[in-house]
Amino acid sequence: MATSEAERLLRIARRDLRMARRLLDPEVEEASWGWALQQTFEKTLKAWLQHLAVKPPHSHDIARLLVLLEQAGVDVSELLPLRAFTTFAVQGRYDDEPEELGLDRVAWCQRAEALIVHLQNLLG
Repeated sequence: MATSEAERLLRIARRDLRMARRLLDPEVEEASWGWALQQTFEKTLKAWLQHLAVKPPHSHDIARLLVLLEQAGVDVSELLPLRAFTTFAVQGRYDDEPEELGLDRVAWCQRAEALIVHLQNLLG
């Protein structure tokens, strides 16, 4: 059952990534693009936890998800920069003038795709 839930979450992560890619236009606020990519990372990390038979929390906090992955034996050192996206989960959605982080949208979308592919390979 854990694998099917992980696969379901990865399908949703891919959908969120497609939305983030549609928001690459610089005319679109970074907060809107960041929220879509935050959702991508969140679902992917939760899928990974499911794969490891760890029940993911009902949380948008990427740092918390990374701690759980680390506790399950995953080396998360290269994933730590993903923590920056937690700000898009709530603050970016409810702040009418969110601070721009100046993130490279294309590069982050590519990183999200690589993470999804990595997890898909783990699922087999």
